[in-house]
Amino acid sequence: MSFLNILIYLLLVILFLTLAFLAYYDIKKMEVHNTLSFILMAILLIVNIVLFFVFKNNLDIKIIRDRIYNPYENMIGALILGSIFQLLVLLSKEKALGQGDVRIAIIAGLLIGYTNLMYWGYITVFSALIYGLIIGIKKREIKGVKIPFVPFMMLGVIVLLLYFF
Repeated sequence: MSFLNILIYLLLVILFLTLAFLAYYDIKKMEVHNTLSFILMAILLIVNIVLFFVFKNNLDIKIIRDRIYNPYENMIGALILGSIFQLLVLLSKEKALGQGDVRIAIIAGLLIGYTNLMYWGYITVFSALIYGLIIGIKKREIKGVKIPFVPFMMLGVIVLLLYFF
């Protein structure tokens, strides 16, 4: 195993721990940790921009076990998810989602890229739906059940990253 692979695995562990903390924080406080989410979003954006300019002639970067990483796809994924979530925040007047969820969506897009957005969406929405139904059945009231959304967004990211790495 090369030094680069060990470094990538170490960075993935740090990333997974950070994502797990963001999910835990949302479960406990029903809000997104502003500082950590902003720092993670900024770091991932900078990494993708640097990789985009360093490998501008060949954007497909081979990493662990010949997996392909494309920073261009990731930035487009972040733009798509960020736009969709921002539109949902504006339409619901922050009653359904908040600005923290927009940052988490941008983080998810920067990590998984636009080619995996459908898979991420299915994992995120259906896991949140199942959890919400279980909580609603336990409380005997489906309408108005509030659930933290970040854990399900992070679940989708982690499942896809584990699948592709």
